[in-house]
Amino acid sequence: MELINEFLNSQHPVVPGVVLAILVGLLLFFSWAPVQQLLSHWSLSRLLKQIGLQKLKNVYIPDGLGDVIYVERLILQADGLLLVTIKPFRGNIFAAEQIDQWTQVVGHHSYKFPNPLHQQETDLQALQAVMPDTPINRLVVFAKGSHFPKGKPADVCDFSDLKVIAEQQQNKIVIPAIQSQWQELIIQAEPAVNMKQSILFRRGDKQRLLLGVLSGLAAIAFSIWYLGGIL
Repeated sequence: MELINEFLNSQHPVVPGVVLAILVGLLLFFSWAPVQQLLSHWSLSRLLKQIGLQKLKNVYIPDGLGDVIYVERLILQADGLLLVTIKPFRGNIFAAEQIDQWTQVVGHHSYKFPNPLHQQETDLQALQAVMPDTPINRLVVFAKGSHFPKGKPADVCDFSDLKVIAEQQQNKIVIPAIQSQWQELIIQAEPAVNMKQSILFRRGDKQRLLLGVLSGLAAIAFSIWYLGGIL
């Protein structure tokens, strides 16, 4: 402990720089990956606002059979509705329409997750039963930094594809009949307050982000302490 105090109290100009560099290094090490995930999620959210005129998010909608379905995102477009599921996963994605489990590979680690198209198919059928005269399409959106070495299944897109879709929807006007059915759907929809949104962070990323924040606060506190000592 005495050695640490002597080091911190040293008047050598290199000492505070070394301490600050260590703290900043810890900040970057612990928080870089989860912060990238967060920024990617925000970018996706901004683009999703551009591919439609209105949206329902995290709601329960009647399925026409006396039950309800959970909808993550349903977007009103000029010529129909778009059912959207976000998968904020980066890295290599190995996917096919007919297989039950898809795989995400990041570095030397791989993660399995259920084929989102299967759940979407069930939800799509329920929505179509409620709104039989309204065209309803679907889309599974993956985050910026995702790659599909074996190709993307139909109705799956990445960040660059979403930009193209957003451009195609500019300055379009909703068909009146679709607008009317959309308003009825808004009345029936109920907030899904107990449902979580798409997983933003992998297990362990929240802890890394917390450690990064603590390292950043420590760097700020050290800078204030050091500057206060020399002023």
